[in-house]
Amino acid sequence: EIAAKHFYRPHSPAVVAQYAAQFPQINLFTIDEVFGGWQKAQKTHFADNGVFDQIYLNK
Repeated sequence: EIAAKHFYRPHSPAVVAQYAAQFPQINLFTIDEVFGGWQKAQKTHFADNGVFDQIYLNK
C-alpha cells in the first residue's frame, strides 16, 4: 500500500482493488513471454550493435 500511495502500481490484489481509480487495469507481460528471457533481451536490445545502439546512433 505504501508503494501505491506514492504512485507505484501495486501487485497485491487487495491493494489493486483499493487503488483501482488511480491505476486503471492494463495488460501486463513478462520478459519471458515477450522477449524470450532476460539473456535474450539483453543480447538483442542492449549488446553492442543491439537495438538500443541502432536507435541511439541514428539520432
